[in-house]
Amino acid sequence: MMKLYMNVLSPNVRRARLTAAVLDIALEEITLDLSKGEHKTPAYLALNPNGVVPTLVDGDYVLTESRAIMQYLASTKPESGLLPRDERGRADVARWQFWDAVHFSPNVGTLAFQRVLKQRFGMGAPDEAKIAEALTSVRRFSAVLNGALEKTKHLTGNALTIADLTIASSLTYARPAKFPFEEFPRVEAWFSRITELDAWKRTSPPM
Repeated sequence: MMKLYMNVLSPNVRRARLTAAVLDIALEEITLDLSKGEHKTPAYLALNPNGVVPTLVDGDYVLTESRAIMQYLASTKPESGLLPRDERGRADVARWQFWDAVHFSPNVGTLAFQRVLKQRFGMGAPDEAKIAEALTSVRRFSAVLNGALEKTKHLTGNALTIADLTIASSLTYARPAKFPFEEFPRVEAWFSRITELDAWKRTSPPM
């Protein structure tokens, strides 16, 4: 059985767990207590020199980076369609994963940290200047996402892929973080469909 070093609160971890859940792949989940620095121990750094979660271990193969882990898991069940078999389909999925990593996730993550996680971990009051800056970018890139969902049910067509799971995971804390869904109705409808998946419900962190 593959092992996943993880912490349930992390949206990055959720990408891997959500993909495995949709695919019905059992993982041995090894929780790291980040508050105790368990992700910075020499043993863990030998697996993941970046000192972050998640890390997937499949026998003697060690894989880091959540989006790469998603692709690896999906590739084990090509019949699922989560990772298209044709070159253009896979490139389209990769495009959205890169887009999320560079443009969308960092800004949504700032909202989640400032409005949800700082208070949860007793790290002080939200920084309204950082929230305002993040919201500017969130609105810019949410408009791109909203446009992409204009004619299709999912990001790369009418079938669910890891492109959808990637970006939805970035929105793990979107509702308590007051993401401006009302401005982007197609994004809200798409996200609502994802949140109805049993796999989504089973991988939700405690709020």
